[in-house]
Amino acid sequence: MKKVLIILPDDNKGKYITKGYSSAFRDNGFFVIEKKIYDLNINEVYKINPDCIFHFWSSYSSVDTLLDFYKNINSESIKLINHAEISDSIPAEIRKKNLSYCFSQNEKVKKNRVLLGINGKDYKSKFSGYKYSITFAGNPAYENREKLLASIIYNFGELNIFCRSFDFYKSVDEMYKLKILPDRYIDIYRSSYKGYLDSQSELAQVYTSSKVNIDMTNPDKDYTNYRCYEILASGGFMLAPKSKYTDYLFEDGKDFDSYCSQDELIDKIKFYLKNLNIAQLITMNGRKNVLSNHSFYDRLKLILKAVYGKDFSN
Repeated sequence: MKKVLIILPDDNKGKYITKGYSSAFRDNGFFVIEKKIYDLNINEVYKINPDCIFHFWSSYSSVDTLLDFYKNINSESIKLINHAEISDSIPAEIRKKNLSYCFSQNEKVKKNRVLLGINGKDYKSKFSGYKYSITFAGNPAYENREKLLASIIYNFGELNIFCRSFDFYKSVDEMYKLKILPDRYIDIYRSSYKGYLDSQSELAQVYTSSKVNIDMTNPDKDYTNYRCYEILASGGFMLAPKSKYTDYLFEDGKDFDSYCSQDELIDKIKFYLKNLNIAQLITMNGRKNVLSNHSFYDRLKLILKAVYGKDFSN
C-alpha cells in the first residue's frame, strides 16, 4: 500500500479541500498521514517515508515555511503533488525547479490541468424550510462586491452576510468612505452581518435554507470559485456572474442561473423570490450534477494517473 503525506493548510477553505483529497486518497487505496504546515519536520518525513506528498496551495501565508521544507526533499524518491485553484498560487520557485506536478483550473495550463472537486458528504444538509432570503457567504471587502451588496440593500432592504468580522467591518468602512452606501442605509447593512461559519455543516445549512445564494467572483478571473461547488453540493440555489469557466462545469439555467450586470442580478433575485418552485428545480439539478461529476475521488484519479502513469483504485 502506498503512503501519502498530506500537508494541511492554515485556512478553512484550504483545509476543506485538502481533507476532501485525504478521503479520496484513502478511497484510491493509499495510507494517509496528515501534518499541519507548521508541524512539518524533515527528519520525521523521512521516517514516515511516504511515496508522495500532497499539498493544496490556498494562500501565500506559509510560503517561506513550505519552501524551506521542499528544499530538503529529495524529489527523485518522493513524488511531490501540488494542486491549486489558480496556477499562480504555486510559487515560481516550486514551478521553476520542476519539483512538482502542478494542477490548476486555469485552462491556459495545458499540462496536467485538473479542476477542483468536492466531497458531497461534507455538505449533506436536510432542507427544513427557508430561514434566509438573500445570502452571501464570503469576504465582502472588495469594491465591486460592495457595490452589488449596496444595490441589494437599496432594492430589498435586507441581506444576510456570513464572513469574518474583520472583513465585514472593513467593508462597512469602505462603503462609508467611498460613499457607496448613504448614511441612512449603513445601519441596515450593519444588521446584515450574521457571523462567521466555521464548518462545512454550518455552510451547508445556511446555503440550503437560503432562497437565493449570491456568488460574486470576478467574471474576468480564469477559474470558478470553490463557493460555487459548495452552494450546489449543499442543495442551495445560486446566482453567479456569467463566466465561461463556470459554464464549463455547470449548465447555466439548469444547474444555476447567471447574471451579467448589477441590474440583471436585481431582476433575477426578484424573479426567483417570487418563483421559488423554479429555483428549487434548478437547485435539484445543480446538486445532482456536482455530486455526480465533480467528486474529489474522480479528480484524484486523474492526478494519480498523470503522476504514476496508471490507474489507482481499491
